[in-house]
Amino acid sequence: MKVLLSSIAKNDIRLLMRVFNAEKDSRGNDFLEGLKESIDKILQTKDHLKQKEISVSSMPGFPVNIHYIFEDEENLLITAIFKS
Repeated sequence: MKVLLSSIAKNDIRLLMRVFNAEKDSRGNDFLEGLKESIDKILQTKDHLKQKEISVSSMPGFPVNIHYIFEDEENLLITAIFKS
């Protein structure tokens, strides 16, 4: 399955990496690795074929929510990533 990022999500990732790096060196890289793991978990969900609405998933270890939608059986669109 392809993972697509909206332009908003790309900007959110850049901003959050700067925020987390400002808190502690290399925390931005930890955030990026955690984000990849969280997206992998989203991809493993079995009920995604039924969902046609934006869903939200929290990210362990970071105060972040990932907003996403399964566009079809082949594409996951990450719409935004918000710090909570």
